Amino acid sequence: MASIVFLSIIMLSVAVALYSRRGHAHQDSRDFFVASGQFGGLLVFVLAVGETYSIGSILGFPAAAYGQGTSFVLWFLGYIVLAYPLGYFVNPLIWQAGRRCGALTIADLFRVHFASPALERIVVVNAILFLLPFGELQFAGLLNVLEEFHWNVPPLMLTGGAAIVTFAWLMLSGIRAPAYVSIIKDSLVVIAVILVGVAAVRTMGGLHAPPAGLPGHDRLGTQDQIYAMSTILLQAMGFCVAPQTVAFLFTARSGRTVRRNQIVMPLYMLMFPFLYLVAVYARVVGLPLPSANAVFMASAHALLPGWAVGIVAAACALSALVILAGTCLTLGPLVSHNLLHGLSDNQQRRGAQFVIALYLVFSIVAASHLSGLMVALTSMYYLGVSQMVPGMAAVIWRRTPAPAAIGAGLVVGGAVAVVLFLAGVRPGGLNAGLVGLLVNLATITVAQGLARMRTARA
Repeated sequence: MASIVFLSIIMLSVAVALYSRRGHAHQDSRDFFVASGQFGGLLVFVLAVGETYSIGSILGFPAAAYGQGTSFVLWFLGYIVLAYPLGYFVNPLIWQAGRRCGALTIADLFRVHFASPALERIVVVNAILFLLPFGELQFAGLLNVLEEFHWNVPPLMLTGGAAIVTFAWLMLSGIRAPAYVSIIKDSLVVIAVILVGVAAVRTMGGLHAPPAGLPGHDRLGTQDQIYAMSTILLQAMGFCVAPQTVAFLFTARSGRTVRRNQIVMPLYMLMFPFLYLVAVYARVVGLPLPSANAVFMASAHALLPGWAVGIVAAACALSALVILAGTCLTLGPLVSHNLLHGLSDNQQRRGAQFVIALYLVFSIVAASHLSGLMVALTSMYYLGVSQMVPGMAAVIWRRTPAPAAIGAGLVVGGAVAVVLFLAGVRPGGLNAGLVGLLVNLATITVAQGLARMRTARA
């Protein structure tokens, strides 16, 4: 029964993607990538919260809470809570900058505002490098979910089938397909998480199950508190300037739509208390787990009937595929539109589709052979994308520092953050990414000062 429900929902997603094509069978590149900026509040809403309701959150949050307890929960929830009010002020300005620059991608903002193709390429390389592991992450999470069905199917066939479904969505109607499917996905995620969470509470006999069932409930030390607060600040800023977030903002029909959505975004925090309760349940009852990542699905399997397990698994799978589709639609135009200048509109769209196909194949191979490397790159994601904050600030507030200064800050700040992270060094307890961002700002200041001195001498 679980398999039937699961496969039925996946087929429904394909039907919805086909429906989203209605009236948009012949798309130009702008319509394919950002829906020509025509999305209203609902579609922008479900796209913008996609990262919050990703398979990484659904599986990863209870897994990390199970293993790390309060220390993880503190900064993870903190950065999302801060990102929404920050986005209330910043995201409409990003949307306005996109309209002013006629942008399809985040790199377009830098190229047009700073009149610098070189800076555009630096931004593209930065975005591609730190987005690469997202595909492998979705496939790894999907395999974790599908293990609960005990199908006698090789993992390569499962990931290949998932890639075909994702590619089919995108070929049908570009960004419209994952946007429409997200409506189903988010509805199912809410249902699935509440089902498992409520069942966990009932099994434990109510909400008096001691939270001390999770580790890390002792008082956090000063260094841990500094790390948590610096991580919250860094990732909240990075959340707003992430390449896929910026691309999703460009789909909105107005800045007012973007701002109005930010008001209701915190409602999506609903699922995290239930996910936390699932982690508590797994600890309290001593649920046998093959790995910490199996906390959510193993709990669902232990607590729910077969048809409900099918709904839970489908919600997780669609979460993975929607994020995968969004990542593909971010990477494709970064290559065909920003790196390969001079292509016609049709060539840009076809080129992006080719890049998407290559990326899906790469992600499948990475899930089989490069998972360790991809996990390390995923951990560095916010370290890299947050280095675009100074440049984005200049774009939205219409400042014009030298493009060489912005590029130097981006490269130097990113390098410092990555080196500190790999070395396991936290200066003063600060997150390595925030240290890199401070170095980034210092580099821009020095480079800008040198540029002014050269101008004055000339």
